[in-house]
Amino acid sequence: MREFGADHVNLQPDVRPYELSGCIPLLEGWTELADQYGIALNIETHRNRMTTDLLFTLHLLGRFPKLRLTADLSHYVVGREFEWPISEENHSLIHRILDNSWAIHGRVASREQIQVQISFPHHREWTELFVTWWRYGLRSWMGRASDDAKLTFLCELGPPEYAMTGSDGYELSDRWEESLQLRDMIRNLWRSEIGSN
Repeated sequence: MREFGADHVNLQPDVRPYELSGCIPLLEGWTELADQYGIALNIETHRNRMTTDLLFTLHLLGRFPKLRLTADLSHYVVGREFEWPISEENHSLIHRILDNSWAIHGRVASREQIQVQISFPHHREWTELFVTWWRYGLRSWMGRASDDAKLTFLCELGPPEYAMTGSDGYELSDRWEESLQLRDMIRNLWRSEIGSN
């Protein structure tokens, strides 16, 4: 991987052990393999994967406190149907995920939709919520990363059926334009956080 310039491998663990004990040999094996090749390994938080459930993933972190994550928070907002306003308990659970995250996937969800249109005014509250979480994630990462570390933020907007569509089958917004908006949001966050340190 290093010959391609990669600084980490992102793994979506496409296995779903029922109990934590079934995850342990897999995570240990993947980590050992990454160490052999001298590349960091991130486990992505994602639906229909080992990390599908927020609480189960937190139990994984209890067993592997140094486990590196790629935080795609949209899956947890939908998967656990976070009520609005977001409770302090749910904020703290998301913060715990971000405290182990070395990469972030940028997509805004609501409690019922995995990918909302950030350009639509009625999705503003959800967009602001995710920006708040991303700000926390940046601060958390800066507090533990070395000076030469890299944080990956991926503007990850999926096609239909991630994106809502109208009766014509076409998306309701321009994914490219919204990815540029996400890019600008995170760049502004980065600048404001760097400037405040």
